Amino acid sequence: MTEHTPEKKNVKVDQPVVQGKESASNPGKEGFFAYFSNSWSEFKKVVWPKREDAVRMTVFVIVFVAVLSIFIYAADTAISWLFFDVLLRREG
Repeated sequence: MTEHTPEKKNVKVDQPVVQGKESASNPGKEGFFAYFSNSWSEFKKVVWPKREDAVRMTVFVIVFVAVLSIFIYAADTAISWLFFDVLLRREG
């Protein structure tokens, strides 16, 4: 996978965010529209994976879930057999 670096190199991480005077004096007036505007601008910054990377990751997840499901089924069956048939000596 490709690593992406921020566009601005001089951004300091641990500094508090300071709002402008107009948004600090009217926090409720433009809050609803500002939320969607900010969400849309953040959405445009997203770097989407290439199609082949997305397909490869999806196939990996499906195979991993299938293998994990088989493992959990086998472990559950073994524990049930051990508990009911060996320890409790139940038949049937």
